[in-house]
Amino acid sequence: VKKAILHILDCNSGAGIFSDEEMDMSDAGLNAYLTKHIEKVYDDPGIRTGEFTESSGFKYHLKEYLADEISFAKFSLFAAERLYENIKNSENIESCDIVVCECIISEKRTIAVLKFDNKVGFVHHVTQHDGKITNEIINHYAILPSTSQKITHCAFIDTEDLSIRYKGKKIKIEGESVDLIADALLECVFDISVKESFNAVRKIAKGVADEYGASGIETEARMKKYVKESAMAEDEINVEKVAETVFEGLVSAKQDFVDKAKEANVPEKFEMNEYVTKKVNANIRLVTDKGIEILFPSEYYE
Repeated sequence: VKKAILHILDCNSGAGIFSDEEMDMSDAGLNAYLTKHIEKVYDDPGIRTGEFTESSGFKYHLKEYLADEISFAKFSLFAAERLYENIKNSENIESCDIVVCECIISEKRTIAVLKFDNKVGFVHHVTQHDGKITNEIINHYAILPSTSQKITHCAFIDTEDLSIRYKGKKIKIEGESVDLIADALLECVFDISVKESFNAVRKIAKGVADEYGASGIETEARMKKYVKESAMAEDEINVEKVAETVFEGLVSAKQDFVDKAKEANVPEKFEMNEYVTKKVNANIRLVTDKGIEILFPSEYYE
């Protein structure tokens, strides 16, 4: 992490405390704290990829900063104020801290926006009265997440091609669902994540199998076989090949699967990652009519 600035969004009290100065990134402990959070979330299977819309205000101010037309502090202020306005108008108002960083990820200059939700926790507190010290335990309402916790809202922008990686959730603002990062902050269009793509493919395959009277267990076993034998070798999952493998000999089912995958915005191809590998290596679960549960590796199915 080369640069970082912290803005406090105390939405419960209706106050935003915006910093004018960057934090001291020569502090090894601080740098390690931010670095660990970035490492933990950057390759998360829930990360989506996207690109800015032409009218994106975030892209406009980012370009200003990259061209040295505005300072890093001013650029970060735009991001923090944008988030603050949306969070304080949401149905579930939560206080948080926003950290805007400039860092190097895989040798690429990257801008990161990290949302740290404040937690309630207990801390010790020292008071002194009439020359006597009293040590107490008090509730603190602005505890930052530890490095073992994964943050749920973040964005990473490659400064060379302005490509986006982000993770976020929708919040309710005036009755409408708004993606806090994609819609409110970045103003970008995005692809669904690898995790969402793979789960959608599995769900659609099971649904189509049920419609055509095929075995759900066999469908799952065939999909796992395809991933293990083909997708891992090619390092990607191809929806057409999934259809051919899972619904071999069922032409209508195969086409129905492909059509429904398109409707769900699943990319024609998406990368393999640790999440997918873990899922395909998991045992198949079969429950008999009498409630007996049987777990076995997918390759045992045949």
